Amino acid sequence: MNTLAYSSQKIETIGPKIEEKIREEVGAPAPLAYEVEEGGASKASLGSVLGDIAGALIGGEANQLYYLHFNLQQPRPAHLQVSVSRQGVGSHVGLLLYSAPLSKPVGGEVNLEDPKTFGNSKFTGDAAASERLNAQGDLVKRVNKLARTESSVGGLKLTIKRCCKIVPQDGGGSLLVISTLPRPTKMGFSATVDAKEFFDLAGMVEAAL
Repeated sequence: MNTLAYSSQKIETIGPKIEEKIREEVGAPAPLAYEVEEGGASKASLGSVLGDIAGALIGGEANQLYYLHFNLQQPRPAHLQVSVSRQGVGSHVGLLLYSAPLSKPVGGEVNLEDPKTFGNSKFTGDAAASERLNAQGDLVKRVNKLARTESSVGGLKLTIKRCCKIVPQDGGGSLLVISTLPRPTKMGFSATVDAKEFFDLAGMVEAAL
Protein backbone atom coordinates (compact mmCIF):
# COMPACT_ATOMS: atom_id res chain seq x y z
CA MET A 1 0.00 0.00 0.00
CA ASN A 2 1.05 3.59 -0.65
CA THR A 3 1.59 5.51 2.60
CA LEU A 4 3.13 8.49 0.74
CA ALA A 5 6.43 7.78 2.56
CA TYR A 6 9.23 6.22 0.53
CA SER A 7 12.64 4.64 1.03
CA SER A 8 14.03 6.56 -1.96
CA GLN A 9 14.62 10.22 -2.76
CA LYS A 10 14.87 9.66 -6.53
CA ILE A 11 12.15 11.44 -8.44
CA GLU A 12 12.09 8.70 -11.07
CA THR A 13 11.11 6.28 -8.31
CA ILE A 14 8.71 8.30 -6.17
CA GLY A 15 7.17 10.47 -8.90
CA PRO A 16 5.22 7.60 -10.53
CA LYS A 17 4.02 6.40 -7.12
CA ILE A 18 2.64 9.83 -6.28
CA GLU A 19 1.07 10.14 -9.74
CA GLU A 20 -0.59 6.76 -9.35
CA LYS A 21 -2.11 7.77 -6.01
CA ILE A 22 -3.50 11.04 -7.38
CA ARG A 23 -4.76 9.38 -10.57
CA GLU A 24 -6.60 6.82 -8.47
CA GLU A 25 -8.25 9.48 -6.32
CA VAL A 26 -9.39 11.74 -9.17
CA GLY A 27 -10.54 8.76 -11.24
CA ALA A 28 -8.44 9.64 -14.28
CA PRO A 29 -8.52 6.97 -17.03
CA ALA A 30 -4.88 7.54 -18.05
CA PRO A 31 -1.62 8.57 -16.34
CA LEU A 32 -1.47 12.24 -15.33
CA ALA A 33 1.19 14.58 -16.65
CA TYR A 34 3.13 16.54 -14.04
CA GLU A 35 6.05 18.93 -13.84
CA VAL A 36 8.87 18.55 -11.32
CA GLU A 37 10.48 21.54 -9.67
CA GLU A 38 13.58 20.82 -7.61
CA GLY A 39 13.91 22.40 -4.16
CA GLY A 40 13.91 26.14 -3.59
CA ALA A 41 10.90 28.37 -3.40
CA SER A 42 7.81 27.39 -5.28
CA LYS A 43 7.35 28.93 -8.69
CA ALA A 44 4.17 30.93 -8.99
CA SER A 45 2.57 28.78 -11.65
CA LEU A 46 -0.77 30.42 -10.92
CA GLY A 47 0.59 33.93 -10.54
CA SER A 48 1.37 35.98 -7.45
CA VAL A 49 -1.45 34.41 -5.41
CA LEU A 50 0.52 31.17 -4.92
CA GLY A 51 4.01 32.62 -5.23
CA ASP A 52 5.13 32.40 -1.61
CA ILE A 53 2.41 30.31 -0.01
CA ALA A 54 4.25 26.99 0.10
CA GLY A 55 7.37 28.28 1.84
CA ALA A 56 5.32 30.25 4.36
CA LEU A 57 3.13 27.28 5.24
CA ILE A 58 5.96 24.81 5.58
CA GLY A 59 8.13 27.21 7.55
CA GLY A 60 11.28 26.82 5.49
CA GLU A 61 12.61 25.19 2.34
CA ALA A 62 15.68 23.39 3.68
CA ASN A 63 14.19 19.90 3.58
CA GLN A 64 12.25 20.24 0.35
CA LEU A 65 13.38 17.89 -2.41
CA TYR A 66 10.79 18.54 -5.07
CA TYR A 67 7.49 20.10 -5.90
CA LEU A 68 5.29 18.13 -8.26
CA HIS A 69 2.78 20.23 -10.19
CA PHE A 70 -0.39 18.56 -11.48
CA ASN A 71 -2.76 20.45 -13.76
CA LEU A 72 -5.93 18.44 -13.26
CA GLN A 73 -8.83 18.55 -15.68
CA GLN A 74 -11.40 16.31 -14.03
CA PRO A 75 -13.81 16.42 -12.44
CA ARG A 76 -13.08 20.16 -12.90
CA PRO A 77 -9.97 22.22 -13.77
CA ALA A 78 -7.66 22.51 -10.76
CA HIS A 79 -4.01 22.61 -9.80
CA LEU A 80 -2.31 20.46 -7.17
CA GLN A 81 1.18 21.22 -5.90
CA VAL A 82 2.73 18.30 -3.98
CA SER A 83 5.69 18.94 -1.69
CA VAL A 84 8.19 16.08 -1.28
CA SER A 85 10.55 16.35 1.70
CA ARG A 86 13.59 14.46 2.97
CA GLN A 87 13.04 11.84 5.65
CA GLY A 88 16.39 10.29 6.55
CA VAL A 89 17.64 8.57 3.39
CA GLY A 90 14.05 8.44 2.13
CA SER A 91 11.29 10.95 1.52
CA HIS A 92 7.65 11.71 2.20
CA VAL A 93 4.83 13.78 0.80
CA GLY A 94 4.05 16.84 2.93
CA LEU A 95 2.16 19.97 1.97
CA LEU A 96 -0.63 19.54 -0.57
CA LEU A 97 -1.65 22.87 -2.09
CA TYR A 98 -4.90 22.73 -4.06
CA SER A 99 -6.35 25.54 -6.12
CA ALA A 100 -9.29 25.81 -8.50
CA PRO A 101 -10.94 28.66 -10.40
CA LEU A 102 -14.54 29.38 -9.46
CA SER A 103 -17.12 30.98 -11.74
CA LYS A 104 -18.59 33.09 -8.90
CA PRO A 105 -16.82 36.36 -7.98
CA VAL A 106 -16.10 37.71 -4.50
CA GLY A 107 -15.90 41.36 -3.56
CA GLY A 108 -12.66 40.85 -1.63
CA GLU A 109 -10.43 38.11 -0.23
CA VAL A 110 -12.06 35.55 2.07
CA ASN A 111 -10.07 33.47 4.59
CA LEU A 112 -10.87 30.61 6.94
CA GLU A 113 -9.86 31.41 10.51
CA ASP A 114 -7.01 29.55 12.20
CA PRO A 115 -8.01 26.26 13.88
CA LYS A 116 -9.92 26.57 17.16
CA THR A 117 -9.67 24.34 20.21
CA PHE A 118 -13.43 23.97 20.29
CA GLY A 119 -15.83 24.30 17.39
CA ASN A 120 -15.27 25.10 13.74
CA SER A 121 -13.47 28.12 12.38
CA LYS A 122 -15.50 30.56 10.29
CA PHE A 123 -14.86 32.43 7.07
CA THR A 124 -13.83 36.05 7.43
CA GLY A 125 -12.94 38.88 5.06
CA ASP A 126 -15.42 39.98 2.41
CA ALA A 127 -18.61 40.31 4.45
CA ALA A 128 -21.16 39.22 1.84
CA ALA A 129 -19.22 36.15 0.70
CA SER A 130 -18.34 35.14 4.28
CA GLU A 131 -21.96 35.34 5.36
CA ARG A 132 -23.10 33.09 2.52
CA LEU A 133 -20.38 30.53 3.21
CA ASN A 134 -20.85 30.50 6.99
CA ALA A 135 -24.56 29.86 6.48
CA GLN A 136 -23.67 26.43 5.04
CA GLY A 137 -23.00 24.35 8.16
CA ASP A 138 -21.92 21.20 6.35
CA LEU A 139 -19.54 23.19 4.15
CA VAL A 140 -17.94 24.87 7.17
CA LYS A 141 -17.54 21.54 8.96
CA ARG A 142 -15.99 19.78 5.97
CA VAL A 143 -13.61 22.57 5.01
CA ASN A 144 -12.32 22.70 8.60
CA LYS A 145 -11.49 19.00 8.34
CA LEU A 146 -9.81 19.29 4.94
CA ALA A 147 -7.72 22.37 5.76
CA ARG A 148 -5.85 20.37 8.41
CA THR A 149 -2.65 21.68 9.95
CA GLU A 150 -1.42 18.47 11.58
CA SER A 151 -1.04 14.91 10.34
CA SER A 152 1.50 12.09 10.17
CA VAL A 153 3.21 10.33 7.27
CA GLY A 154 5.43 7.30 7.74
CA GLY A 155 5.36 7.82 11.51
CA LEU A 156 6.56 11.42 11.21
CA LYS A 157 4.38 14.19 12.62
CA LEU A 158 3.81 17.00 10.12
CA THR A 159 2.66 20.53 10.91
CA ILE A 160 1.81 23.40 8.59
CA LYS A 161 0.04 26.73 8.91
CA ARG A 162 -3.56 26.91 7.72
CA CYS A 163 -4.37 28.30 4.31
CA CYS A 164 -7.92 28.33 3.00
CA LYS A 165 -8.83 31.38 0.97
CA ILE A 166 -10.92 32.65 -1.90
CA VAL A 167 -9.26 35.38 -3.95
CA PRO A 168 -10.84 37.70 -6.54
CA GLN A 169 -9.55 37.21 -10.09
CA ASP A 170 -9.15 39.77 -12.84
CA GLY A 171 -11.84 39.40 -15.46
CA GLY A 172 -14.38 37.88 -13.07
CA GLY A 173 -14.63 34.75 -11.00
CA SER A 174 -12.40 33.84 -8.10
CA LEU A 175 -9.73 31.35 -7.04
CA LEU A 176 -10.12 28.83 -4.22
CA VAL A 177 -6.86 27.86 -2.49
CA ILE A 178 -6.69 25.18 0.21
CA SER A 179 -3.61 23.66 1.84
CA THR A 180 -3.72 20.31 3.58
CA LEU A 181 -1.60 17.30 4.51
CA PRO A 182 -1.85 13.60 3.62
CA ARG A 183 -4.30 11.73 5.84
CA PRO A 184 -3.44 8.22 7.09
CA THR A 185 -5.98 5.52 6.25
CA LYS A 186 -6.31 1.78 6.89
CA MET A 187 -4.64 2.05 10.30
CA GLY A 188 -1.67 3.88 8.81
CA PHE A 189 -0.95 1.31 6.12
CA SER A 190 -2.12 3.70 3.42
CA ALA A 191 -2.82 7.42 2.98
CA THR A 192 -5.02 9.75 0.98
CA VAL A 193 -4.49 13.19 -0.53
CA ASP A 194 -8.25 13.84 -0.21
CA ALA A 195 -8.59 14.90 -3.84
CA LYS A 196 -12.26 13.93 -4.01
CA GLU A 197 -13.03 15.98 -0.90
CA PHE A 198 -11.33 19.04 -2.41
CA PHE A 199 -13.37 18.76 -5.60
CA ASP A 200 -16.57 18.27 -3.63
CA LEU A 201 -15.83 21.35 -1.54
CA ALA A 202 -14.94 23.44 -4.59
CA GLY A 203 -18.41 22.71 -5.94
CA MET A 204 -20.04 23.50 -2.60
CA VAL A 205 -18.15 26.81 -2.26
CA GLU A 206 -19.05 27.82 -5.82
CA ALA A 207 -22.71 27.03 -5.22
CA ALA A 208 -22.77 28.98 -1.95
CA LEU A 209 -21.20 32.17 -3.29
